[in-house]
This record gives sequence, C-alpha cells and structure tokens, in this order.
Amino acid sequence: MSRIDDSLVLNNLILLNRRLRKAFDARASALGLTFSRAQALLMVARNEGKSQTELAEILHIETPTLNRALDGLEKTGFIERRAQADDRRIRRVFLTEMSKQKAEEIVTFSADLRHDLFHSLQNEELDQFNTFLQRLHLNLDDIEKNG
Repeated sequence: MSRIDDSLVLNNLILLNRRLRKAFDARASALGLTFSRAQALLMVARNEGKSQTELAEILHIETPTLNRALDGLEKTGFIERRAQADDRRIRRVFLTEMSKQKAEEIVTFSADLRHDLFHSLQNEELDQFNTFLQRLHLNLDDIEKNG
C-alpha cells in the first residue's frame, strides 16, 4: 500500500472515531451523560470495586483523565469512591443504586448504535474488520512500548 493510501486509512479511522463519539454523545445526552462519562460508568459497572488506577489501565487512559470523568459521575450521584481500609490512598469505585439503571440504559442504546452501524455488514466482514482492529491495537502496543 502506498503512503497516500496509508494516510487515507488513518484519516478514515480518525474521522470514524469522531463520528462514532458524536453519535454516541447524542444518545448519551438524553441520559445526562457524555461519551467519556458513559464509558467510565460502563467500565465501573463491569469492574465494580476496582481502583481508579486499575480502571484507567483498562481504558488505556491516564488516571487524571479518568478522574475528571469520575468527578463528574460522583457529583451527579452515579458513583461513589471508597478509600481502601488498609491503604487510604487507594480509592475503589462503586455504582450507586441510581446508576445501575443508567448503566442498563447505556448498554441498550449502545446495542442499538452497534446494530445501526453494522447492519449492512456480513458476519464474515465484521469478523475480519475486528481482526484488523486487533492487529492495529497490537501495533500500537509496540509503539507505546518502544516509543
């Protein structure tokens, strides 16, 4: 593939990411959430009781970036942070009762968005696309390790 084609692929990936976030934000805003906060809330729902650092690692973001999303979720009553008994510097993150319903709603509209996005692809195409994306993730892992 030539350099021009490489740059077109990268530009398409970047544009796709922006458009997906915009579509997700439009649906999340009905619940009073942004993309970042909805993703953080789902991550907490799947990993309740994990520390803020562990959650940031799972999301592949910096801890301060996650903390901003968690601050907003905490202020609106979606999560609570509890200090770990044996090391009060470690704060574990838990859903509140109110946010458990919101997490279910996010799962529902996320499934709807995936359906709307992928309905025109055959299973084999989607499988192949996912394989390509996984390989790109591995390449990025190497880039992050080696600089």
